Amino acid sequence: MARSKTGEAISARGRSPSARKQLRRFIRQRAKTGDLAEWRRGRAVLSYIEGRPVIVIATELDVTRGAVYRWLQWYEAMGVAGLVTGKAPGPAPRLSAAQQRELTALVEAGPLPAGYPSGVWTGPMIGDLIRRRFGVHYHKHNVPRLLHELGFSVQRPRKRLARADAQAQATWLREQLPAIKKKARACRGVVMFGDEASFWLDGSLHRTWARVGVQPHVDTYGLRKTAHVFGALSLEAQPQFDYLFAPVFNGDTFLLFLQQLVAGSRRKLFLILDNGPCHNLKEDGKAWLARHQHRLELFRLPAYSPNYNPTEGAWKETKKRTTHNRFFRTVEERDAALVVTFESFKANPALLAGQVRRFLG
Repeated sequence: MARSKTGEAISARGRSPSARKQLRRFIRQRAKTGDLAEWRRGRAVLSYIEGRPVIVIATELDVTRGAVYRWLQWYEAMGVAGLVTGKAPGPAPRLSAAQQRELTALVEAGPLPAGYPSGVWTGPMIGDLIRRRFGVHYHKHNVPRLLHELGFSVQRPRKRLARADAQAQATWLREQLPAIKKKARACRGVVMFGDEASFWLDGSLHRTWARVGVQPHVDTYGLRKTAHVFGALSLEAQPQFDYLFAPVFNGDTFLLFLQQLVAGSRRKLFLILDNGPCHNLKEDGKAWLARHQHRLELFRLPAYSPNYNPTEGAWKETKKRTTHNRFFRTVEERDAALVVTFESFKANPALLAGQVRRFLG
C-alpha cells in the first residue's frame, strides 16, 4: 500500500458515521475483555480515520508501520471483522473424513490385527500403515500431530489378566458387592478389603526428573530380604487401614492377622479377599472363624481380579512414598520406613480415600 493522504487508504464506506460508531464499540469491547491485540488494531484504524499519520500511530502503539498498513487493508476489505484474531485454516487434511475414521479404528484395534509383530504402536509404524492402507505419505514428524487430532495420546498400558472372567467380575460388582454392603449396613458393620504385599530390601525403581543425558542411580546391595505385610482397607469415605508384618505368608500368619483385625474393631467385619493360597485357613483357623462368625465373615473376589481390590492401590501408594528410588542399608531401616508410611495411612485416612471411592456408590 502506497503512502497516501490522510484517510485515503480507507474508502468512504469505512469512514462513515455508522462505521466509526461500530469501530468505537469494537474498541470498547476489546478493552473490557483485555484483548490487547484486537484493541490495538481497532485503535490504529480509528486513529487513521481521524487523521493521524501512520508513523505516529505506529510509534504510539509500539508496532511497525507495516503492521498498521496491514490492519488498514483488513479493515477496508472486511470491516471490523477483519480485525478479529483468527486461526489460520492450514492445509486441507490429506486423509478424508472416512479414512480418518478407518484409521482411528485400526489404531484402536492395535498393531497385531494390522499385521505388525508388535504390541506397541510407533509413529513410523502408523506412518507405514497410512501409506499401505491409503496410499498417502506422512513424514514421521507429522504422524504424532495427526494422531493428536484424532484424539490419541501416548499412554502406558495397564495390565489385564487374560484369565480373568469379565462376566464374573461384572456380576460381582453389580450383585455380590452390593449384597455384602447391605449385610454390613444391617448390623452396622464395616466392609474391608484384605491383601498382602512383599517389599524387598533393595527397593523399587521409578521414573523421576533428572538432567538430560544424566541417568540417576540408586544404590543397592542386590538383596531381596523380603518384608511380608498383610493389610486391610475399609470401604468408607475415610478408609481405615490396618497391617501386620509376618515372617511368611501362610494360613497360620493369616489367622494372626484376622485375630488382630477382630481385636481392633468394635464392629463386625465383612472382609473381601482374593483367592491367594495363604488365605486358606487350617483346621484350627477354620474353627476359630466359626466361633467368631458374629464378628467376622470372609468373602472372595472373582479369580484374577486385583483391580477390584483397593488394597492393591494402598500398596502402590506405599511404594511411591517409601521404596521407589530408595536405598536401605538394613532390613530394620526399610521396615521402619514402611511403618512410618503405614501409620500415616492410619492417621490420615484421606491419603487412601481415592482407592475406595469407586466402590462406595
